[in-house]
Amino acid sequence: MPELPEAETIRRQLASLVTGAKVRHVEVHIARSARGHESPEELAALVEGRTIREVGRRGKAVLLFLDSKRPSTLVIRLGMTGAVKVVPPREPEEKYTAGVVELSDKRQIRYVDQRQFGQMVAYQGHDPNSMPEFAGYGPEPLSDAFTTGYLKQVLSRRSAILEVVLMNQQIVAGIGKIYADEICFRAGLRPTRRASSLTGPMRERLWRATREVLTEAVEYRGTSTLDETYRDAYGMPGRFQERLFVYQRAGEPCKVCGTPIRRTAMPGGRGMHWCPKCQK
Repeated sequence: MPELPEAETIRRQLASLVTGAKVRHVEVHIARSARGHESPEELAALVEGRTIREVGRRGKAVLLFLDSKRPSTLVIRLGMTGAVKVVPPREPEEKYTAGVVELSDKRQIRYVDQRQFGQMVAYQGHDPNSMPEFAGYGPEPLSDAFTTGYLKQVLSRRSAILEVVLMNQQIVAGIGKIYADEICFRAGLRPTRRASSLTGPMRERLWRATREVLTEAVEYRGTSTLDETYRDAYGMPGRFQERLFVYQRAGEPCKVCGTPIRRTAMPGGRGMHWCPKCQK
């Protein structure tokens, strides 16, 4: 599943590729991908004829800030399997191409989504905080608003287990399964520990691990594991999978101590991966 590092990688690449380009035409190929609108035409009306002034990100979503007499924003939610690519018009379309944004120079921004949990939706204006997509979102974990003081405030009253809390977008935006596993490992904390049980030093380790893991994952252009479909805007896989300590390594020896990595079920059927010796 694309998370913050994957979305940030795509954002940076799109910023260098399409900033200043004008949107000529929008096509929706999979109706579900535009389910935030009454019709594909409604989406197109908020996007066509506008110039891409900036490419942003909020949590796991990529935002194209469009300018004209009536500014708008195209939000691309990557969902479980979403990918965004910039290609020439002659390139054959991939299966599951959900939407195409054609630019005035004929290049295309293609949104591909195999499982169709993501979507393309447009809003008037440029303020993400005013968009229903991001209502109640917590701070970005790489921003100045994400501090140890903030962690103390939100974790001290949470009885849920730590990994579930880290994946709650209303507490911190952009973290999903991959990076919650890795953050807990780097912090030396069991993902099954109650969030409210963390001491001050533990919260400090969690804060530091969060920033380190996400920064490093962005540097390596995200994670493309064997069962994931993530590719960047150039169609290339990420490289952070080479640096994973626990995610999807159940039964394999810990890279630090050699103890077999465990997988523990969590709500929803997914699993948490952790080292019983390195994480307390």
